[in-house]
Amino acid sequence: MRYGDLSNEMPKRVLVNLDLFVNRKVRIEKKLKFIPVVKEEMMYDRMFLNKFYLYTVRSEVTLELIAFNMTENDLLVVYNQLDNIGSNPFRYHTAYNSLKELVADLPYRPEVVGVLDLPERKLQYGHWGLDL
Repeated sequence: MRYGDLSNEMPKRVLVNLDLFVNRKVRIEKKLKFIPVVKEEMMYDRMFLNKFYLYTVRSEVTLELIAFNMTENDLLVVYNQLDNIGSNPFRYHTAYNSLKELVADLPYRPEVVGVLDLPERKLQYGHWGLDL
């Protein structure tokens, strides 16, 4: 904020990958005792969601939920589920087709100060890679 003007303020943003706090289970059910149907269940790790909420309060940043190989509608479903359980620290969400697309997009987003992702992918983000 400069001279009391809020219009030029750009809040800092940290991108958080969905893989950090989601445990996926594959379950096979049988319909009519013959046809196997594969279902994927998502379980949210509430400890990580609590850490993300405390991180936003203490460091005054906003969080954006990102995911790879998901459509925007699938990510919107996850975002709404987090809202429904009352543990949604994210304000924005974006679906990327690949990791390369996100890395190519980072230099053109001045509000992004870091990316929280799995440790094996952290080095691909350069100076944007953050630890928990």
